[in-house]
Amino acid sequence: MFDVICVPVDGSKYGYEAADVAIEIAHKFSSKIAAVHVLEEFSFSSYDSEEDSGDAILDKVAKKAGEYDIEVTQHLLTADALRDMKFIVNQTGADLVVIHRYGSDNERFVSFEENNVSDHQIGSVSERLLRTSDIPVLLVK
Repeated sequence: MFDVICVPVDGSKYGYEAADVAIEIAHKFSSKIAAVHVLEEFSFSSYDSEEDSGDAILDKVAKKAGEYDIEVTQHLLTADALRDMKFIVNQTGADLVVIHRYGSDNERFVSFEENNVSDHQIGSVSERLLRTSDIPVLLVK
């Protein structure tokens, strides 16, 4: 049913929850996973440390998928996730995207409780992908 499932992960627990759902679907349908992590175009951290962090995030998804013998292609890109996610997803050749309804930037994000995020809100990257994607998007809550 799905040949390639794209799962954008940002290193947050929410991104990993979406990856777990993507792995479950991939296991059921013998699909491959395209794990995507986007490095910010403009960051105050060194590129090397950002790249190492991104590699670790993608490796964590690949390791878990490997437990189910699911093939994973890792995509570590420098881009603007909000602006470029549709293009990135298209480049993976995916026919399904699994993304959490919100993620977080671990350096700036404090908590949903402190920021009064309700159960009815959705993150900007997820929202834009839902509106613009040419393929199905599964939003994980």
